[in-house]
Amino acid sequence: MKALDFASRLLESLQRYTTRGVYDADESTHLSFTQGAGHGGSHPHLAHEFAMALVEDRDPFPDAKQSANWTCTGILAHQSAMEGGVVKQLPKETFS
Repeated sequence: MKALDFASRLLESLQRYTTRGVYDADESTHLSFTQGAGHGGSHPHLAHEFAMALVEDRDPFPDAKQSANWTCTGILAHQSAMEGGVVKQLPKETFS
């Protein structure tokens, strides 16, 4: 299943980066794009949101705490998988 493309929600100058790599289209396309992933073009959206938050003097979404918590969850999921599905607990800091 291919991820939906919401390039139209970005500035026109950024829209092309949601569906193609920044590398040479034919010779050096990043592996994540040739395998059909590329995170669905999320990186330009995240970068745009962060830049707009700076311009508008507000917190971005996701903010630093949300990003850290999501990263922690991913790390724990990987560790769990590497250990045969052992249940991993989030650190108490992720709840505050």
